[in-house]
Amino acid sequence: MSDEAPATTVAPKAAEIAPAAIETTPTEPSPAGTLSITPAPSFGSDFLTSNSFAPIHALLAPPAAFIKLKTPPRSHSFFDSRNTFAFAMLGASLTADALSTQKGLAYPGFVEMNPIARPFVQSRAGAAAYNAGSFGLMAGLMYWAHKKEHHKLERILPFAIGSWEGLLSARNYHVIANRTR
Repeated sequence: MSDEAPATTVAPKAAEIAPAAIETTPTEPSPAGTLSITPAPSFGSDFLTSNSFAPIHALLAPPAAFIKLKTPPRSHSFFDSRNTFAFAMLGASLTADALSTQKGLAYPGFVEMNPIARPFVQSRAGAAAYNAGSFGLMAGLMYWAHKKEHHKLERILPFAIGSWEGLLSARNYHVIANRTR
């Protein structure tokens, strides 16, 4: 048996628990459009023996890396060159379809395929009103897509409808050219 006193456990003082004075130096502000990221703190053997209630996820050092964020898409004017060209193409294809339909209706056996347009195209004034309404509806849809920032839809819509109307006018002229006489 030894004469030594049994070892007693003494709670460590707060200064012993907390990490040594951590120096933080102010950093320059991050450039606009960047996000700073810091690697996770490394945990040594002192992490396992520490009884500290300090958060383990706290950033102990200033950020070391920068991530450049995407710049937001630039807004464009509604009546830019692409939309002006799209309006011109749409107007030309609607006009070509209206003229080919009116020419075809002059021949017996030729009927309008679109059931919504059929009552309007029986007269030239009705056809003009229908085509003006179609153009206005397309312009309104393009403007709505522009305001809601659906710029791809704004660009695709008039070209898709204009191509379809151009195909229909070509079909009308094909039917007129190959009619039985």
